Amino acid sequence: MVLAVAHACQSGRFNLPLPLSVRYINGMNRSRCVALWALVVSWAVLALKLGAFLLTGSMALLSDAAESLVNVTGALSVVLAVRLAARPPDYEHPYGHAKAEYLSSALEGALVLGSAVWIVVTSAPKLIQPEPLEQTGVGLGLLLVATLINLMAARGFARAGVQLDSSALVAHARHLRTDVWTSAGVGLGVILVATTGWFRVDAAVALVVSVGVGREGILLLKRAASNLMDVRLSDDDEAAVMRRFDAHPDVLGFHRLRTRQAGRLRFVDADVFVDPALTVHEAHEIVTAVEDAISSDLGGATVTLHAEPYEPGVRDTTSRPKDEFGR
Repeated sequence: MVLAVAHACQSGRFNLPLPLSVRYINGMNRSRCVALWALVVSWAVLALKLGAFLLTGSMALLSDAAESLVNVTGALSVVLAVRLAARPPDYEHPYGHAKAEYLSSALEGALVLGSAVWIVVTSAPKLIQPEPLEQTGVGLGLLLVATLINLMAARGFARAGVQLDSSALVAHARHLRTDVWTSAGVGLGVILVATTGWFRVDAAVALVVSVGVGREGILLLKRAASNLMDVRLSDDDEAAVMRRFDAHPDVLGFHRLRTRQAGRLRFVDADVFVDPALTVHEAHEIVTAVEDAISSDLGGATVTLHAEPYEPGVRDTTSRPKDEFGR
């Protein structure tokens, strides 16, 4: 059901040749739809895992439920971030609000890291004073249902996040995948305790889980920080830009190519060399044609090119980004 709903949110008129502004709004509407379902799924999974903990008294299951509580908070932040990112540019934010999704990713990373610390604090004392588990069969059944829901949701939200260029949805999907592995480890630990009677294994499994959870939190924070600091577009996207420069006969070279991404939005800036004998109008026509071609190639990117007169010995050498930054 989760996959079907996510697919419905991200389908529709996705491939119609709509203008950029319409496509952007259409995409953001679907992002909000998927984000709302992420919140619903997170609440359902949390209820199942809390039920499993209350039935068994397992610290490992409590640690898993704690991560699901973080999922609920993260899903709520995704909903709010996607709503804010959908706002059109205004006087104070002329480039739009798309980076709000990166703030959501950073918040989710911080919450994941915090949950890892909480798991350690609550589980460590149980290594010294372990307690027996109860009704492990029913508890494991609830955990299995919650894990399957998370697995389907992670796949659906990851696909939606990629297709809709939503970093918040992609980050939430990564968190859900971590939750799936966490639940699998917790389940194996509870089975081991139930079959062997080694009650300390329960707390030990919870501590092992905390390591994986903490690692995922750090990765989410690093990715969000990189995006907030205007990470460049992919090598393939930049290669597509440079192919357009090389293909146009009136573009004699270029330098200072800069690219960046803010949520669903992409930006490209560069200086291109043209024949100094051209009129301003002729140079403008060349630049506009190249801008439109690049924008089309990159799904409606905002492209700003500056025409400079070609001058041997001064402005005659193409400088690619890797050349400029010594990569």
